[in-house]
Amino acid sequence: GSEPGGKTTFIGNTNFFLMGVEDYTFWLFQFAFAATSTTIVAGTLAERCQMAAYFCYSIILSGFVYPVIVHAVWSGTGFLSPHNANPLFGVGVIDFAGSGVVHATGGITAIIAAKILGARRGRFFDEAGNKLETPKTFKAHSIALQTLGSFILWFGWY
Repeated sequence: GSEPGGKTTFIGNTNFFLMGVEDYTFWLFQFAFAATSTTIVAGTLAERCQMAAYFCYSIILSGFVYPVIVHAVWSGTGFLSPHNANPLFGVGVIDFAGSGVVHATGGITAIIAAKILGARRGRFFDEAGNKLETPKTFKAHSIALQTLGSFILWFGWY
């Protein structure tokens, strides 16, 4: 269970594959967070991996890695939860509005993926993997689309 102060669990012991879940809106809400964590990595992997690899990492991250981290912090029985009977360092991990879990999971995964894949070919290295003397510059992005995206985010936030 996930009752605060209950026995500490690593991955939980209820609601696997939506068994016993009655509130599907809460599941959809949590799915949006898992998808956000996955899309953070997508920016790192842009132009560096094949679609099949992207699909596989998305399933693994959102279906297996992210739920374990979420349970550890947000569940009342998670070993990092401040609501645990014996919280980590006496206080546990306090996560403001989910920003730590979502962005740390995505960010740490992105760092690992960038280390594995290396720099984008064609900018710092040629197609054969030889280092270029000076990095190749990219064509500038559309300032109009950047501004539009900022307004959409701003509008959606408030």
